[in-house]
Amino acid sequence: MGSLRPRNLIEYLQIIWRRRLLFFFMAVVMLISSFFVIKGIPTLFESRALIVVYGNKYDDQTNGAQMAAVTEQVTSRSNLEALIQKYDLYNLKSEAELEGAVDGMRKAVKLDTKNRGDRPGFPESFTLSYRHRDPATAKQVVTDLLSIFDRANEAAARQASDESIAVNAEIAKIEDQLSSVGRQRAAASARAGAAGRYQGELNRIRAERSTVNQSVETLTDRQYALQLQIAEQKRMIAQQQEIVRSAPPAETRSNGSYGALVRRKTELEGKLADYLSQYTETHPRVVQTREQLADINRRIAESGPGDQTRAVMTTPESQELRSLQRELTRLETELEVVRREIDRKRNSLSQLPNVGSAPVSVAPSDGAVSMYSGTQVEYEGLRTRYEALLKRQDSLHKSLSPTAGLGPALFQVVDQPNLPQMPAAPNRPILFLFALGLALVAGIVAVAIAEFPRLYLIQNESDVQYFLDVPVVALIPETVTPGARPPVNRGLMGRRAAVFALGLALIPVLFFLLNFLGIFQMMAKK
Repeated sequence: MGSLRPRNLIEYLQIIWRRRLLFFFMAVVMLISSFFVIKGIPTLFESRALIVVYGNKYDDQTNGAQMAAVTEQVTSRSNLEALIQKYDLYNLKSEAELEGAVDGMRKAVKLDTKNRGDRPGFPESFTLSYRHRDPATAKQVVTDLLSIFDRANEAAARQASDESIAVNAEIAKIEDQLSSVGRQRAAASARAGAAGRYQGELNRIRAERSTVNQSVETLTDRQYALQLQIAEQKRMIAQQQEIVRSAPPAETRSNGSYGALVRRKTELEGKLADYLSQYTETHPRVVQTREQLADINRRIAESGPGDQTRAVMTTPESQELRSLQRELTRLETELEVVRREIDRKRNSLSQLPNVGSAPVSVAPSDGAVSMYSGTQVEYEGLRTRYEALLKRQDSLHKSLSPTAGLGPALFQVVDQPNLPQMPAAPNRPILFLFALGLALVAGIVAVAIAEFPRLYLIQNESDVQYFLDVPVVALIPETVTPGARPPVNRGLMGRRAAVFALGLALIPVLFFLLNFLGIFQMMAKK
């Protein structure tokens, strides 16, 4: 026949049922081959680390190139080659295999970026992960990759420190130039006559007062920022003290009586601080609390030096509290230095006469006016540069100072590399389900190949009606005599043995084909 008869789904299912042995045979062969392929996929463990980009005191122009360089260096060829050779990750037997190993490791190392909502181009955090058969090796590789971020932090700190030194040197140079220009303006005004000298002196005093006022404003802004930081630091210390009070040191937890005394002492000290902020020293509550605190101190002193030594041993809570207190001390010291500088500036400002806009009675000469105008322009340019350098100095100082529990570094490692306990890949149940679907498809394909030539032949009454366009009146069953009927068992065992041998031969063929295509390997990496 030249064409195929249209068939519905029921007829196709009937064909599969008629060829069910072939269908199940091919499905089982494909399923066994897929099973061996899945079993051969190694189990991978994933170690992760989270790095936060502290971008509050950095800008895109300053650190954008640095972050791009760091992310590229993580997957650079030189870095990956060093890791491959250090941990023998791919069991390389020759240098020719190194290129493929680098490409494979570049796919295994993942650096996912999470961008900030207010600054889409500026990353908020990096998630660095790596998968390997050995969980300890996975953790070591991620730890080595994190060292790149540490080196970047050190380079940024050195760069900021060098720039701060250069800015300080330039500020000192400009201050000398301002002083020299001021003297030149004074000399020009002196040569301009009485009126010129008078006006020049007024301008010099105004300029000096303006410079001092601007310095005072800059220092006042710095003082206000330090006060805010100190208030925030005190708030964090108060919170940490509550944590320390509620969680005593680990050593005192094992010593019930002494630990109870330490906790009671902490509670009484907190109550005494609250009472002193509300009442006087003679108030009954204050007196009673002091007596109880003295009794607790006496009992602690009687408990022996061994318990006291264990009580003062460091815990994570107390270490964090001491770190916050040290930072508070540093901020308070810096605030006191700023206050002293403000007092010195204001003292120098009070020593300058307070001049207003006084009229000039004598006109200076043209040469003196020209000289004075030139020095005035130079002075204004130097003062503008001086103000810009002061702002840059303040920005560099903030970038080198830790803030609110975070260090001054650009990259802050929040989660250190973990030692994975459970495998991350492959997801074998999903792979087995996919293998089952692939086996069913293989069975359908085998049935289709076997039945395709028969689709062009007349096999039943539906084919007769479609191809001949005549109705079928009756069906005559095929009948044979007992002597003509072939023996049922003749050659049956031989055919079964041949089919079994064919299945055994197909299993390794399909196994190598699936390994070559890498279908299950690609799914396992997801």
